[in-house]
Amino acid sequence: MDVLIVKPTAFGDVAQALAVVPALKRSGKVRRLDWVVDEDYSPLVRACPEVDAIIPFPRRQWRRSWPLRAVLRWGAELRRRRYDVVLDLQGLARSALMARVARGRRIGLASAREGASWAYQETVADGARHAVDRYAAAVARVMGADPGPWLKPLPLPEPVLPAGLEPGGYVVLHPYSLWETKLWPWERYAVLGRMLEGWKMVVIGEGPCFPLEVPGLVDLRGRMPLERLLPLLAHASALVGTDSGPAHVAALFGTPVVAVFGATDPERTGPRAPNARILTLDGLECRPCLSRRCRAEQPMACMAGVGVERVAEAVRASARRPAIR
Repeated sequence: MDVLIVKPTAFGDVAQALAVVPALKRSGKVRRLDWVVDEDYSPLVRACPEVDAIIPFPRRQWRRSWPLRAVLRWGAELRRRRYDVVLDLQGLARSALMARVARGRRIGLASAREGASWAYQETVADGARHAVDRYAAAVARVMGADPGPWLKPLPLPEPVLPAGLEPGGYVVLHPYSLWETKLWPWERYAVLGRMLEGWKMVVIGEGPCFPLEVPGLVDLRGRMPLERLLPLLAHASALVGTDSGPAHVAALFGTPVVAVFGATDPERTGPRAPNARILTLDGLECRPCLSRRCRAEQPMACMAGVGVERVAEAVRASARRPAIR
């Protein structure tokens, strides 16, 4: 059986899909596995040996306009191969159109939005559950079996790391998010870095470049293309951050993750890995609000209420040391 996965975006969502989709090939039930993905995230999907071919979607180029000739050429490439199954894990109008253009039996999630279900010949009841479980339900429909026995971390890439870093000898800090309600107070990352002895601290991400006074800090903010970010996350001793793409990618490689959650629901989108630790402030009626803006009387109490010592303890308990692998 030949299968096409349609899951173009976003960074963390693609990572969560990669947690289960490779089971199709590992089970021996699928002969060929191709993937439609935003070209910016192609290196992540390419890191999965079970994926045979990538069809990159030029989202950045077409953000403002869709040049007709280029779109037709891209659609022709999408239709070039016939698949037994076209599985849309995005569930939006654009991905549904991609699935409709491709050739094969079209399957989508029942939770699809923007009228996407018009393109599907079958839908999978995915319900209100974790994203990985929703994708697993779709994969189970295709393979006719529970994908659980074939789930495992992605293989580690070669440890091509910035100068001065050794595998397992550093902790990655990712203090950024597009949602302001996902942000842990930035000054706490500096306190945390000074508390964690024995590891170098590496900070990554894109956004306001606030000061982090941490001895020996390796500041890679705004300077990490995805090809270099993947080995950095894969060989870290741990990652500390929030509900963000790097946290999900780190978990995908088996890297311990300590994630602070506030507005979003870890039962739906938390990093899925045995060594992932998700910290929340219990007792707040307003969380998870699933909102980009905080409207509480005490703004951002859900994030500010998670103390530095608590995060440090979680890192010490879960992080791996140099030479562990």
